[in-house]
Amino acid sequence: MLNNSSEIAQQLLAFGKTILGEVLFPTVIPEASGLVATDPYAFTIAVCLNRGMKTEIIWTIPYDIQQELGHLNPKLIYRMSLKELGSLFSRLPRRPRYINDAPRTLQELTRIVVEECDGDAANIWKGKRAAEVNRTFISIHGVGTGIANMGVLLIATGFGVPFSNSDRKHMDIKPDAHTKRVLYRLGISEEETEEAAITATRMLHPEFPGELDGALWEIGREWCFASNPDCANCIMRSSCSRRL
Repeated sequence: MLNNSSEIAQQLLAFGKTILGEVLFPTVIPEASGLVATDPYAFTIAVCLNRGMKTEIIWTIPYDIQQELGHLNPKLIYRMSLKELGSLFSRLPRRPRYINDAPRTLQELTRIVVEECDGDAANIWKGKRAAEVNRTFISIHGVGTGIANMGVLLIATGFGVPFSNSDRKHMDIKPDAHTKRVLYRLGISEEETEEAAITATRMLHPEFPGELDGALWEIGREWCFASNPDCANCIMRSSCSRRL
């Protein structure tokens, strides 16, 4: 670990606090970002359908569903058959990558929201441990461990849910291309791999490794490009090892 690792951690945490919901939930249509950032049901739909798609597309799909149906009411969607849900997805301007799995995923999520959460998707996490929320996501068709972890992390960082300190210690970043690249170039991780990225952030911020995720991801999107990075304007330029 670098001698200035504490400084880097503080810089990342400070930058993370400035990131707005619209940045955490980038969308094709501006109004769509506000929907997933404020509506728990819209948020959980996007999380559960997030499989191998561009970020901007997946966070826009709940808005597309709302526009197509004229609402995003889980109690009304609960009444729709798999065939009706399949027809719904086929009519959307932007569709999930796994279009055949999407109806069942939405149906199972909606069943949980209506039958177990009294129609309020926020009850998936209200008063719950992070591990419980994770298990709920994984129980839904098509949702794997990585997406479930990402969902729980965004609930904590995007919705400001105060999971316990013991939970937060076990909440890791989502090691995607951006976070892996930034951690390596900063000199924090020794390799540009998932394992190295997770290990590095656990050492850098052991109280809540996942809290670094948003800052790392945004730095990768905004300045630390895979090729021709904009080092001159990057907020980490003063402490970066610049391993390009």
